[in-house]
Amino acid sequence: MATIVLGTDGSADAEAAIQKVIELTRSPGTVQLVCAYPGRSTLERIGMTARQEPADLRGVAADVLARGERRFVEAGFTVEKHAREGDAAQVILDVAEETGADLIVVGARGNSGLRRFMLGTVATRLAHHATSSLLIVRQD
Repeated sequence: MATIVLGTDGSADAEAAIQKVIELTRSPGTVQLVCAYPGRSTLERIGMTARQEPADLRGVAADVLARGERRFVEAGFTVEKHAREGDAAQVILDVAEETGADLIVVGARGNSGLRRFMLGTVATRLAHHATSSLLIVRQD
């Protein structure tokens, strides 16, 4: 069984990625489910108030992972969850390296134009830096 790392943020695109892995996997194994959240310095840089503490965001990430875990467990998979502070693409790459991932799976977000140019996307950054195969799932 291949080692699969799946990055999720709870969005519809991430949910589509979970569904695609379930559909494509012949023999359910273990999925490394990853959700990143911003730290205090990132929150301050983008002007968020003190109410949005990283600890609160860790709880949100844990909830997102729990929803993904339920879907995978119902399909017969074992799930290892990773809620980590940091840049989403880097966190996914770190987990992929730590677990020897054969495949990284993420949902496409559909950013276009200036926003994509200025911010980039997690999928684009993974495509440039991943050392394993990458599957980017578009929502149907």
